[in-house]
Amino acid sequence: MTEPFSYRPRRGKVAVIGGMMAYFESIMPAGFREERRDHVRAVTRPLAAEFDLVELGLWADRGDVEPMARRLQAEACDVLLLIPTMATPPAEIAALAAAADLPVVIVCAHALEHVDADYDMAALCRHSINVGATMLGAMLRRQARPIRPVLVSGFLSDADFHARVRLAVKTASLAAQIRGLRIGRLGQPMAGYDHLGLTEDQAKASGLIVVDVPYRDWAERVAAVTAEEIADALATALPHLLPPQASYACSPDLDRAIRLGVAMDQLADELQLDCGAIACRGPFGDGLAQGAISCLATTLLAATGRPFAATGDMVTAVAMLIGRTLGGATLYCELDAVDRARDAFLVANTGEADTGWCPANGRFEIVDASAHSGRQVPGVVLRHDLAPGPATMLGATLDQSRSERLSLVALEGRTLELGATALNVTNGWFQTSQRPALSAFEAWANAGATHHGALSPGHLSEAAQWLGTLCQLPVTTIAQNGVRNHG
Repeated sequence: MTEPFSYRPRRGKVAVIGGMMAYFESIMPAGFREERRDHVRAVTRPLAAEFDLVELGLWADRGDVEPMARRLQAEACDVLLLIPTMATPPAEIAALAAAADLPVVIVCAHALEHVDADYDMAALCRHSINVGATMLGAMLRRQARPIRPVLVSGFLSDADFHARVRLAVKTASLAAQIRGLRIGRLGQPMAGYDHLGLTEDQAKASGLIVVDVPYRDWAERVAAVTAEEIADALATALPHLLPPQASYACSPDLDRAIRLGVAMDQLADELQLDCGAIACRGPFGDGLAQGAISCLATTLLAATGRPFAATGDMVTAVAMLIGRTLGGATLYCELDAVDRARDAFLVANTGEADTGWCPANGRFEIVDASAHSGRQVPGVVLRHDLAPGPATMLGATLDQSRSERLSLVALEGRTLELGATALNVTNGWFQTSQRPALSAFEAWANAGATHHGALSPGHLSEAAQWLGTLCQLPVTTIAQNGVRNHG
């Protein structure tokens, strides 16, 4: 039995194939193939801490692909990572990739950083990594079902290159998860919020699965949570999942809020949900006999890696999963007022939080909702500081003027040092890379973004573009270098 509120990291399983060209081996020194294997290991070694690597070996000549295909068929991998070490005839590898039907990342890793006067034909062949990468990319696109890979290039000596490789592989692993992503739906969006919902058919068009939870089932589940389970969650889940500096006091409202969290955690386990949305202001939340708004419940679920949006916001639930997976945290919030002197948005919500956003010595408070959440409702709201640094507001939307599939929007910027407000819910300052702020807002709104977004740490617009490539989703990125539409 799974421990309540336990963290469920999704550790991607990555199949790795190195590539070379045996045709040129006769002009190379002894041990050339082992040198090529060392090159592959130099790329994959930093990935081993985060991913399970299935090393399929070095493709060099006809006959190498058959044992690779057998092992790949036997392993349940998420990603195919191709690492050409020089020119690499691509036909057999591309056919293998087509049969595997996995997201593909090509890494073009350069060991050579200086071309000197002794650079000869052997060196030209030895360092033909760009040639190998383009050979593979072109052949993958020629398959009966074309494969659109993500390609990352750089120098092996650069830490930033390895960070991009890691992010690309993580994005590809997420793309594998999105194929068949299970989104829990606890109630329809709030009245008038139809732009946030997804029907089963709309989700299916993007490869997603809506798991609808009937009201009766949810009400019975919430009512069935025992006093012992509530006490256990208060004693274990809160200290385990919240920052050590978190402050809160026991109250009937906290009990009601944790009851909802226990029920949601059990539900997500049983239905194997990746993320979800709850319409907690109504029958599914504060309208229940022992109900509450869901701010604490969604915060705890995010901390376990399964983010839930509020207001029945199915599309932003997808954006939250993307941000939580790629950035390590995701805050359900809005682009609210613009402070003209800061040229930054106030980002705020009605009580939701993500522990991953709180700095080590930052404030983290839980208080009874009272009037702090927009109106008198049972439950609690959370307020915490946001760590300053690079950040991206991610959005998901169904823009049928562009595609029947979901579209993604990525607005890059940074969170600023905390500024004082009288709000008793999580809030902070987000300064966009494209300035002024209202110009960035125009681009965000014109991309079809909804009024909610998922604010996540890091510059993630490139990763959003990669995800769009791998999942065939249109993407708009808004960054310092302008607005770009992809797909």
